[in-house]
Amino acid sequence: MIEIILYILCGSLSGFLAGLLGIGGGLVVVPSLVFLLPKFGFPSNYVMHVAVGTSLSLIVMTSISSSYAHHRKQAVNWGVFKKLFIALIVGALIGAFIADKLGSLYLEALFGFFVWYIAYQLIRKKPTASQEESTHLPSTMKLNIHGILISAFCTLLGMGGGSLFVPYFSHYGMHMRRAVATSSACGFPIAVAGVIGLMSVGVGNALLPKGTVGYVYLPAFFSMVIPSVFIAPWGAKIAHQISMVLLRRIFGVFLVCVGIDMLWKPVQALFF
Repeated sequence: MIEIILYILCGSLSGFLAGLLGIGGGLVVVPSLVFLLPKFGFPSNYVMHVAVGTSLSLIVMTSISSSYAHHRKQAVNWGVFKKLFIALIVGALIGAFIADKLGSLYLEALFGFFVWYIAYQLIRKKPTASQEESTHLPSTMKLNIHGILISAFCTLLGMGGGSLFVPYFSHYGMHMRRAVATSSACGFPIAVAGVIGLMSVGVGNALLPKGTVGYVYLPAFFSMVIPSVFIAPWGAKIAHQISMVLLRRIFGVFLVCVGIDMLWKPVQALFF
């Protein structure tokens, strides 16, 4: 019962942040599961893999909920989404294959350093005072190449795309609220393809406990999915009421804390 309650709390927080920041909830779910799963009998070699797979399965649902909430605000750039759609699927499948080949500690270290880099980019860059959008995305070919790379990294780390696509779209002049909304939509194809890939490569692994389908842990998924889906629209609503400066700072500070938490175990293994 304690295990289920903890998963429900994690799902609630991930759903709220999915709507608020367009991060798909992965930056809450992955470190939370990395902390919780070993306490419930998961082998350490596959903790990060299961955390990533389960996170992406949740993002499938939360991205639908948060994207719809942003769509009602007419904030999603569906034109950019359509251009990226195939690239997101291809990148997610590549990321799932790479994740299966890497050890858990390597994935945790990569996760920690990567979110620190994102936090640095967000905190360093000063948002413009203008509320006018001046999107100047690269050519379709470059956009798709970038989409494959971003999608692969997001799948590798169990994220829905917002952690990279928000600063990416913002860098190319997209308004912050529209960047968050469009990133939420991009999280859906990334998560669907990523889950399919991680379930496929993990099937037949005799070391995984009961309740797993590939690298997806079903008890955690079912405990998290309902609160995460229902709370995501609350985050999306607040996102349209917060100033751009505050929204960017919240995102950056949160990522710094996540990076510290995820790097602690790899550092211990390396030096102690």
